[in-house]
Amino acid sequence: MAPRLIFGTATFGMDLTEFQNQDSVNSLLRTLRGLGVERLDSGARYPPLNPGRSEMLIGDSKEFCKGFIIDTKVYTNTQTDGSGDLTRAGISKSLTGSLQRLQINEGINVLYAHRADPSTPLEEQIQGFIEQIAQGRCKSWGVSNTPPKVLERILQLCEENGWAKPSCYQGNYNLVTRGMETNLLPTLRENGIAFNCFQPLAAGFLTGKLVNKTHAGTRFDKSNPLGNIIQKMFESVELQDAMKVFDAGVRAEGLAPMEVALRWLANHSVLNNGDGIIFGASKVDQAPDTVRFLQSGPLPPSVLILVENLWAAVKEMRGDII
Repeated sequence: MAPRLIFGTATFGMDLTEFQNQDSVNSLLRTLRGLGVERLDSGARYPPLNPGRSEMLIGDSKEFCKGFIIDTKVYTNTQTDGSGDLTRAGISKSLTGSLQRLQINEGINVLYAHRADPSTPLEEQIQGFIEQIAQGRCKSWGVSNTPPKVLERILQLCEENGWAKPSCYQGNYNLVTRGMETNLLPTLRENGIAFNCFQPLAAGFLTGKLVNKTHAGTRFDKSNPLGNIIQKMFESVELQDAMKVFDAGVRAEGLAPMEVALRWLANHSVLNNGDGIIFGASKVDQAPDTVRFLQSGPLPPSVLILVENLWAAVKEMRGDII
C-alpha cells in the first residue's frame, strides 16, 4: 500500500494564495474530502508571516472539517535558535492557543515539536508532551526537523524511563533530498516511528519552472514574500545543472518533472503505508492534479534511471539535509 496523503495547511492565510477567507478554505476542504484526503497538518507558526492564521481558518471551517484528522506543531520563533520552545510551560501554552484557534475541545491527533530546542533539557521536553497526552489534549507526539543524534537521545530516555516515544517524525524528503534514507530511516524503523515527509516537490524546484525561467507568479518569484529565501535554497549551479539534465530527460520520455517526482515518492521511495506524504497547494485546483499524480502508479525503468542519476549528481552537496 502507498503512504497516506496529508494536506499541509501552511498556505492558509499566506499572501498570494487563494486561501484568504472561509469560502476558499471550505472549497478546498470539500475538494480534499472528495479526493479521499482526510488528514490536515498545521502549526502554530503557520503561515510564516502571520502565525496562527492557518489554525484560525481551520477552526472557523469546523463544519467542513468534520471527519478530518488534525495535527499541529508547537510554536517556534524563527528569529531564535528554538531555545525555550519546548519547556513544559511553552508546550502547554502553545497547544492551548492552537486548540482555541482550531476550536477543538477533544484534542488533536499528533502534536509535533516544530524543531529542536537546544537549551531545554530533553527530559523536560518529553515529559511536557506526555503531560499533554495524559490530559487528552493530543493523542501522541512527534518531532520535526530534529537532528538524528538528538532523536536517538530522546529515544534512549524514553526507553530508560518507560515514556511514550514519538509516533511520527516529520522531515524533508524528495528527489533531491534523500539523506533520511541512510541518516535517519534505520532509527525510525527500529522504533516503529512513522515518517511524514514534507516538500515532496522541493518547494516547487522539482516542477522545473525555476531552471526553465518560467517561475513568474510562483513561490520562486521575487514578488512572493518568501521568493528570495526559496531561490537561495536552490541557487547552487551544480544543483540547477543536474535539474536541467533531469528535466530534459523526463520530458523526452513524455512526462513532466512534477509527475515523476510525485510518482517516485508514492511508488519507489523508502516510504511505506505507515508513512505519509504532506503536500500543499496555493490554489484549490492544484490539489486534484497532485493527488492524481500521487495515485498514478509506478514509473518506467528508463525514468527511474534518470531519478537515480539526479540523486547521484547532487548527493554530495545535499546528502545531510533531512
